[in-house]
Amino acid sequence: MDNRNYTNPFVTIMHPFDASYDIRFKNRGSWSISCVILVLLFFASVFSRQNTSYIFNYNKLSDFNVLMQLLGVALPFGLFVISNWIMGILLDGTGRFRDIFIYTCYCLVPFVIGTFAGAVVSNGLTMEEPFATYLIVAGAAWSITIEFIGLMVMHEYGFVKNCFSCACTLATMLILVFLIMLGGSLASDFIGFVTTITREVLFRVS
Repeated sequence: MDNRNYTNPFVTIMHPFDASYDIRFKNRGSWSISCVILVLLFFASVFSRQNTSYIFNYNKLSDFNVLMQLLGVALPFGLFVISNWIMGILLDGTGRFRDIFIYTCYCLVPFVIGTFAGAVVSNGLTMEEPFATYLIVAGAAWSITIEFIGLMVMHEYGFVKNCFSCACTLATMLILVFLIMLGGSLASDFIGFVTTITREVLFRVS
């Protein structure tokens, strides 16, 4: 792939202003690279869960469920991108869904690195040396910081408006979670109702 056609995700780590501008206004983001980063995020979450030292790991390794792990990664990411896109429309932001998706993926790189590194380092530490946790927190903080900067550039917001947009994004995520849970509950009740009626009809027919 020609390097002139896309922004290197590692550039985003050090130059979020330039990277966000290039992705939004020069179409230099890559869907394929974004998907690779998401896959790496999933593997990082699995690796951290299963390989973090028992001293710092409170998960029961035998209870690992790959579907729940996948949902734990994909759902927050998807909700954030959709919610920020919605708020961009409502608050006159200029960022497109494509731009938000790709840039958010690029911003995950520090968190992915921190998660992998934290799990590996944890196996050589004691309880009094929580350096592994610091690595994960540092990676997450770095990702959040460059995400905030990039969204401000992408939507062409000022600092205050971007803060408001991010707060509204988080609120929208909570609303979507509530709607998903409500929809799931209603669907479950409906399926149960249909199943009961079907059994009753079959019983009476037989």
